[in-house]
Amino acid sequence: LHEYQKKKPAYLPAYALEMQIIMALRRGEVPPLEWDDIDGSFVQINKEQITVKKTKTQKEHFVIVPHTKTYVDRYFPISDNLADFLQRLSAVHQKYYPNSKYLFPADSANGVITNNTIYDFYRRTCNKLGIEVSSEFRKGTHSFRRNAITDVINSSGGNVILASKLFGNSPEVAKKNYFTEIDMENALEC
Repeated sequence: LHEYQKKKPAYLPAYALEMQIIMALRRGEVPPLEWDDIDGSFVQINKEQITVKKTKTQKEHFVIVPHTKTYVDRYFPISDNLADFLQRLSAVHQKYYPNSKYLFPADSANGVITNNTIYDFYRRTCNKLGIEVSSEFRKGTHSFRRNAITDVINSSGGNVILASKLFGNSPEVAKKNYFTEIDMENALEC
């Protein structure tokens, strides 16, 4: 991603994908992020971009709604890695997008890139690197989210509530869908 950003510094999908990876965001949570959502110590996630599917009377389009998937706002702490990223993105904004309130602006109906744009960039990058993207395997941008949630749960001694607050899942969903509490003896025998 950093190599791509150096070659094409104004191309925001590369930055959007990096932010999605760093914060383990859902695809729809990335496009509507605003500079006002960033405080000195956290990023507030309080809206998302939803995809309105194509019908007989309308084209597929994207709408920003004032809530997350779970209708719960959350605050993601700014780590050194995220602070470095935000500083680099701010420099890009100052040069190419000085008047946008959004982190990832675009010439679109709602003024931001789409969640499809981020995924399409991810897929093209995987193709260039020879990484197969297949529906048979869980290889998509959501994999970064699964890994981050699992890492937080396992490194915090099973603190599902902490992971739920950081990533916006209920503790029940986290317990059901993420790999936790590894039984090393059983894993080594397999």
